[in-house]
Amino acid sequence: MITVKQAKQLIQKNVPQPLRKIVSLKEALGLVLAKDISSPFPLPLYDNSAMDGFVLNSKNTLTATKLAPIKLKLGLPIKAGDTKRRMLDKFSATPIMTGAVIPGGADTVLMKEYAEIKEGYLIFKAPYKNNRHIRYRGEEVEKGEVLLSKNEVIHSGTMGVLASIGKGQVPIFKAPQISLMATGTELVSPGKPLRFGKIYDSNSTMIRSALNQMGIHSVDVTRSSDRLELLNQRVKQALNQSDMLILMGGVSVGDYDFVKDVLNHLGVKTIFWKVSQKPGKPIYFGKKGKKLIFGLPGNPASVFTCFYEYVYPAIRQWMGFSKTELPKKKLSLGTEVKGDPFKTIFLKGRIVENKVQLLSKQGSHMLSSLADAHCFIVLPPRQRVYKKNEIVEVHQFFSDERGVLL
Repeated sequence: MITVKQAKQLIQKNVPQPLRKIVSLKEALGLVLAKDISSPFPLPLYDNSAMDGFVLNSKNTLTATKLAPIKLKLGLPIKAGDTKRRMLDKFSATPIMTGAVIPGGADTVLMKEYAEIKEGYLIFKAPYKNNRHIRYRGEEVEKGEVLLSKNEVIHSGTMGVLASIGKGQVPIFKAPQISLMATGTELVSPGKPLRFGKIYDSNSTMIRSALNQMGIHSVDVTRSSDRLELLNQRVKQALNQSDMLILMGGVSVGDYDFVKDVLNHLGVKTIFWKVSQKPGKPIYFGKKGKKLIFGLPGNPASVFTCFYEYVYPAIRQWMGFSKTELPKKKLSLGTEVKGDPFKTIFLKGRIVENKVQLLSKQGSHMLSSLADAHCFIVLPPRQRVYKKNEIVEVHQFFSDERGVLL
């Protein structure tokens, strides 16, 4: 049996290098850029007005005084999006809208609210300065300048940047094709009648949802009873169509726990089986070619813990993320907790005012406390207790606002 640290190192060592893929812009949110993105043109693309107002040549106002005001004849308005190139008539001013292209011969914009207009003329009783309220071509970004770097995560702001330079397609690191399989003759799909001795399959819904929150929506989900022939058939099919197979249940030492035997029969190389932890001790990790196989214990809290501590980082590494693990914090413990001399303990906790509170119902078969949990309290092996207010490490999987942290 290996330690948590050793298990994570073995997984990290065996994750394949990320592969590139071109996706549409609307599909890119939450993914990782596979190359630098440079601007194909300067931004702004044209000199344009920063205000609604009047565009003019400031030199025409140099002699303006209260006693001898300058009058500039108003021309036709220039709107944002006008495609005709315009030249400013001599001794004229033109109404212009925010974002509209500055016409040739103009060098400044007067804000609309400060304008004095009489009988079709713009009146100046003092000289007006040049270079006012103009956004100049290339002042934000020069042509060819790198806007976004390889390995950046694409968020809503990034999406806006990509759209601003017309990127309809984006190079990203592709997610693995994942198959989920829940094993157990006792499992029934939610929504169906529950006969005596049966239980609802919560694991498939829970882990598929976790994958969806990671931006992985193409997930094949199957279920198998504990019959060796059927399990062998379905695992073989899942391996053929997937880059990663996540099995839930059937990896312990029970008489009907056939998962390891089936994987061995199908040529999967075992990297490790059993980790010194609680919950989730009988976790399995194997490899066939570049395909990764995780066997998670069937108890729901074990599945949740093992997914976020081992599978989640592996998927993020595969997708090119530089930060692969759950965010870690050091917080004071809200209550005394007994340590285990041999195992790392993962406990469900809730963060309240920079303290982590231990939740009730910590059994590996107990799922209900996850509705209130923010994090795992991670307690390395220790003979004695962890005392109240002692600083411990937490791995945060939900924020206080209930969103999954990426």
